Amino acid sequence: MRKLAISFALISVLAAAACSDNPYDPDGPAVDPNAPRVHITSPERGAFAGDVATLEVKGNASDDTGVASVTVNGVNATVAPDGSWTARVPVAAGTNLLHAIATDAQGNTGKETRAVVAGPTVSIDRVVGQAITASMSTQTFDAIGRGAGNFITTSNLGALVQPMNPVLDLGTTNGQPDCLYAQGRITSMSVAAADVKLIPQTGGLGLDVTLDGVSVGMYLQYAAACIDGSRNVTAKAQRLRVRGKLAVSLDNLGRFKIALQNPNVQLVGLDVDLGGIPGAIVDLLSLDTRLGPVLAWATERFVVPMLNNSLQSLTQTKTVNVLGKAIDITVHPSRVEFDVTGALVELDTVLRAHGDEGSPGYVYVENVVPAMDKSQGFQLAVADDAANQLLGSFWAAKGMELALDLKTGPYGEIGKLYDRVELAARVPPFIDASGKGLVLTIGDLMATFRDKNSVATQIAINATLKLEVVTKADGSLRFDVGTPKVFVDILDEYIDGANQLSNAQFEAVTSFALSRIVAFGSGAVGAIPMPSIGGVSMTNVSIAEQHGYLVVDGEIQ
Repeated sequence: MRKLAISFALISVLAAAACSDNPYDPDGPAVDPNAPRVHITSPERGAFAGDVATLEVKGNASDDTGVASVTVNGVNATVAPDGSWTARVPVAAGTNLLHAIATDAQGNTGKETRAVVAGPTVSIDRVVGQAITASMSTQTFDAIGRGAGNFITTSNLGALVQPMNPVLDLGTTNGQPDCLYAQGRITSMSVAAADVKLIPQTGGLGLDVTLDGVSVGMYLQYAAACIDGSRNVTAKAQRLRVRGKLAVSLDNLGRFKIALQNPNVQLVGLDVDLGGIPGAIVDLLSLDTRLGPVLAWATERFVVPMLNNSLQSLTQTKTVNVLGKAIDITVHPSRVEFDVTGALVELDTVLRAHGDEGSPGYVYVENVVPAMDKSQGFQLAVADDAANQLLGSFWAAKGMELALDLKTGPYGEIGKLYDRVELAARVPPFIDASGKGLVLTIGDLMATFRDKNSVATQIAINATLKLEVVTKADGSLRFDVGTPKVFVDILDEYIDGANQLSNAQFEAVTSFALSRIVAFGSGAVGAIPMPSIGGVSMTNVSIAEQHGYLVVDGEIQ
C-alpha cells in the first residue's frame, strides 16, 4: 500500500491561517493539492540507530511539475530522476527529529517529520551517580536558623524533651535508686525569644543559639540517708547561650549524621528555688553547673532534628503516580561538603517506572558537574541522564500508550468527529541539556482515530518543548513544559483510500495533538525530582542548561 505523510508545523500552520488573505474554508482540504509529496522510507519510525554521529536518510518525493529539491534537517539530499533521494544527516545523542522538505519549481513545499534515537545506551536499572547537586549559601542556613528560632519559641518543648528523661541521674546504680541519689525529669520548658545562627565552616556549621526568658519545670526524685523525697521545681534563666560546631557527615547508609561538638554554655540570671530539699541533695545536684549542659543538650535536640529534616528533604525516596503509572523515586546523598561559603550535597538517583522490564535502556551522555554558586540563594543541578532514565523507563512501561473514549470526555470538537483514539509513542522522550537549549523532544507519538471499529484517520505527532520551573501551591518547585512546537503528519497507512482531512478536521486533530503533547510532557517531567531545603522558600526561580545539567537558581525568602 502506498504510504503518504504530509507534515505540518502546528504553530506555523495556525499563524499562516490567521494571516492569510484567502477566506477560510472549513470544508476545504487541509493538504495543499499543489504541494509536493515527500516520504521518508528509512530509517523507520521509532528506529534505534545506535551510537552513530550521522545517519543515512532515504525516501521518495513526487510532484505534478517535478521536485526541485529535498532537504533533511537543512542538508541537501541527492534526488534521482524517479524521485527517490538520499541524505547523510548529522544526529546527536538522544531522540532526533528528521524533517524532510520537498520543494517544487513554484516554491510549494511538502514535509514529513519522524523520530530516531541515536547514541550509546545503558541499562535502565543503573544508579545515576552525581545525578543531583545542591548548593546552599549562607542565606540558606540563615533561613533554616530563622525557622529553628521560630520553632523553639512556638513548640511544646517539654514534650520534645521528655522522651530523653531523666536528664539528671546522679548517685544511682544502673539507674536504680540508692540511699543518696537524685533524678531530674523535665516536665515543661518554654522560651520567650530565640535567635539561632548557623554559620557555614569547614566540616559543618558553627552554631550560636541565644535563648531569652528560659523556664524549665523539673520533677526531682531523691534520697538522703535512705530517706526518699520528691518535689517539683522551676529553674529560670534570663539568658542561655550555646555555641559549638555542628559536624555534618554521612553514615554508612547514606544518611546525614549531625552532632554538636565542643558546646560552650553560658547561663545568665539563673534562679532555682530548692527550699526544703536536703543540703546533701542540693550539693549533689549542683544545678548552677549541671543545668547549663542539660539546657545545651536540650537545645541540640531542638536544632539538630530541624537541620536534619531540612537536609533530609533533599532525599526524596518515594513513589509517585504519573498518568496512571507508578514511578519509584530513589535519591541518596553520596557526598556532603561544607566550607565558609556554604555547602554542597551530591545525590545519586534511580528513577524507574513499574513494569519497565522490557526496556532497551536509555541514551546516556557523559556530563560534567557544573561549578555551583554558593555565594547566594540556592542552586540545584539535575543531570539530564537522571531525567532520561525516568523518561526511558516511563516509555518502556508503556506510560505513553493510552486509549481514550472521545465520546465520554471533555474533548471538544474531536469528540464530535471520532469515537475513540489510541495513542502510542514509538520512541522514548528525551531531554537535551547539552548547551543548545533546554529541550524535551517527544517523537513519533502515533494517534489512531476510530469510528466504531474502523480506522478513520491516523497521524504522527512530533514535538519539541522547552523546560520551565514552576512553583506549586505548597511552595515547592517542579519541572514543567512551555508551549510546544508540534509537527503533525497525516498518514494513510492502514486506511482505505487517501487520508484526506478538511481544514476543520485538521484543526480538531492538531488541537487534540497539542493537548496530548502538553499532558504527556508536563506529567513526565513533573516527576523529575526537584529536591528542596525544608523550611526554605525561593523566589525569582530560573532554569538553564550547563554541561548536561538542568541548573535551577533561586533567591531565598
